[in-house]
Amino acid sequence: MSAPGEDTPAFDLGPEPATKGAAYRVLARKYRPQGFDALIGQEAMVRTLGNAFAMGRIAHAFMLTGVRGVGKTTTARIVAKALNCIGADGKLTAPTIAPCGVCSFCVEIAESRQVDVLEMDAASRTGIDDIREIVDGVRYAPASARYKVYIIDEVHMLSKQAFNGLLKT
Repeated sequence: MSAPGEDTPAFDLGPEPATKGAAYRVLARKYRPQGFDALIGQEAMVRTLGNAFAMGRIAHAFMLTGVRGVGKTTTARIVAKALNCIGADGKLTAPTIAPCGVCSFCVEIAESRQVDVLEMDAASRTGIDDIREIVDGVRYAPASARYKVYIIDEVHMLSKQAFNGLLKT
């Protein structure tokens, strides 16, 4: 902490973003954990996923629950990285509990631009037609990644018909 009257900030939040041409990012996204080791309070889940990855018994779906701000979407993105990471040297052929964060897939997922990791906000897209888009896309193999990952945020907001349509996948 700085003394009153000093010009140094109390907390180091990193460099100031450039104002020209740089997109504004919310602090929660700027400092979002990028690996399982950075998740706080999720040791049991990380251990369970680690054991599943080590045994090659990865579930086809994960349901993350909790109150606002506990890291459900962040965890889903880390799982997507863990499933698709090829390692810094590009030689990793199986999912890993420790994604490298530097391979093309890890970087693309972190920047929300990986074509095989699709995130849908079910709070604003609640209808059966929105789910039909997902069901239609499920039948195709991933374009570049090892696995195709669908992150459906706020799934409880789906209509009854949309939820039933989702169960078909």
